[in-house]
Amino acid sequence: LITFRANLGYNRYWEAATAVHQMLSKWLDVSIQLAGFHRQSSKYDGIRPPAFGDHPNINLSCARTRKNITTPEQLEEQVTNLSERSLFSHHAKSLTLASIPVPSINARAHGYRDYSSTLSSPQKQDSNSPLSALERLHVTVKLDGGNKEKCPSLFLQECSHLMSLMAAVAMSTLRNDVEGCETPLIQHVPGSSWPPVDPDQLSPEIRKQFNEENSVLNTIRAFFGYSRNATVHTLYNAARPFKVLGGVSDAEIQLLQNARGPCAKVALCSLWMQEFISREYLGGSVGDVNAAILSRLIQEISDGMLLYNQARKVAYVPFPFPHAQMASIFTIIIMVFVPVIMFSFANELVFACFLNFFTVLCFEGVHQVARELENPFKNVPNDLPLTTFQAQFNEA
Repeated sequence: LITFRANLGYNRYWEAATAVHQMLSKWLDVSIQLAGFHRQSSKYDGIRPPAFGDHPNINLSCARTRKNITTPEQLEEQVTNLSERSLFSHHAKSLTLASIPVPSINARAHGYRDYSSTLSSPQKQDSNSPLSALERLHVTVKLDGGNKEKCPSLFLQECSHLMSLMAAVAMSTLRNDVEGCETPLIQHVPGSSWPPVDPDQLSPEIRKQFNEENSVLNTIRAFFGYSRNATVHTLYNAARPFKVLGGVSDAEIQLLQNARGPCAKVALCSLWMQEFISREYLGGSVGDVNAAILSRLIQEISDGMLLYNQARKVAYVPFPFPHAQMASIFTIIIMVFVPVIMFSFANELVFACFLNFFTVLCFEGVHQVARELENPFKNVPNDLPLTTFQAQFNEA
C-alpha cells in the first residue's frame, strides 16, 4: 500500500507539471501568433520588409557571418559576472513583506502608459551596445541592423497583458487559497530576477509566514500533518504573488473577486481574451488573415483551458481517503511491531537497533515522500515553482 501510494503520488506530481507546461505553451502560442498576424496589418506597411517571392532572381550566395564572436575567455567572464550578480541579488535584494505591493492599488491604470516617456533622452547608440531590460521592450529591428526605439502598439500591450493575466489567475487558483480571498497579483518588471525555485532562498520575512522559529516544533507538526492550515497557507501564498505584464487595475481585481470559484475566474479571463481577439479582428488589427486561420487561436485558448482543468483535477481532487488512511495505519503498525521482530530474530542488541532504525526509516520515508508529492501545488516546500513559471512566461 505504501509503495503504491508513492507511485500514484509521483504520477500526480508529473501529471500536474505536464499540464501546467502544456497550458502555458498553448497560451504562449496564441500570443506569438497574434503578434505575427498584427504585424501584417496595414498599419505596418511603411516598415514591412519585401516578400522574398517578389524577387525570385536574387540569389544569396554568401553565408551569414558574425563580426563579434564570443571567445572562451569572454564566455568565462560572462558566467562569472552572472554568478556574482545572482549571489548579490540573493543576499542584498531579498524580497521582504514590506516591499510587496498591494495588488488592488492601481498597479495598472485604466489608461495606457506611454512607455517612450520613461526612456532617457534620445541618443545615438552604437548598434553593438548592450540594452537595458526596459529598452529591450521598446526596440524594433531595422533592416540596416540597427536599433530603433519604438513603443509597442496598443494592440500588443493589451494582448500581452490579457494573456499574462489569464496565466497568472489560472496558476494562482491552483494553490488552493481560502475561497473569497483576493488573488495575489502585482506588476511584472521586465528584466527582473526570477523568483527563487528553492523556498530556502526566500527572505526570512516570507518564510516566517509558513515556518515556526522552532525547527523541532516544525518537524513534529509536519510529521502529524498539522503544519499546513488554510489560513497560514493563504498568507504564505500572498507573500509570493504572481506578476502580470502591465499590472492589474482595481476594476480587474473587483471583477475577479465577483467571479465565484476558481473555474469562474479563469473563465472570465478567457472571455476577455477571446473578446479581444474577435473585436480586433473585426477592426482590422490582424491584417487580412482569414477567419478560419484566426479561429485556431480560439481553439488554442480552449486547449489551454482543457489543460488547466487537468491540473485543477490534481489540485482539487485529493488522494483517496481510505487508501491514505490504510497506508498511515500500516506505517504506525510497522513502527510498533518491527522493533519487536528485529529484537526477536537478532542476537545482538546493537545490530537489532541498527536494522530496526533503517527499516522503519525506509517505510516512513517512502510514506512521507508520497504525501508530499500528492498535491504538487500546495505542499510547500516541495510544490511546483508556479511564480517562476509565470515570470518566464511573461518574459517570453
